[in-house]
Amino acid sequence: LFAFLLLVHGATEGAQAQKAQMVKGTIKEVQLDKDVLIVNQKVKNEVVDRELSILNTTEFVVTIKGEKKTGTGSSGLKLLDVPNVKGASVQVKCDKDVNVLKVTVTIK
Repeated sequence: LFAFLLLVHGATEGAQAQKAQMVKGTIKEVQLDKDVLIVNQKVKNEVVDRELSILNTTEFVVTIKGEKKTGTGSSGLKLLDVPNVKGASVQVKCDKDVNVLKVTVTIK
């Protein structure tokens, strides 16, 4: 029984260490040629730029004026190639190594 408790406790700690991170902020810049998304993120009392490399597996969910569009990788990033994208609200889900898993954007 004790060994089982240790095993369960160890598995729980490992799951917490691999927990995904969420970056919330606004879009500063979209660099289609480099597959990079730059996000302004508020950290405590300052705003920092987060440069995020888009992978070919990165999922995109982009809502423009209530219409939802989805894409993956570079083609998903191209969904952000619209006039009102700067300042749009963005949530970015990253894994423990800060690889971008999913980008959710709302453009008004």
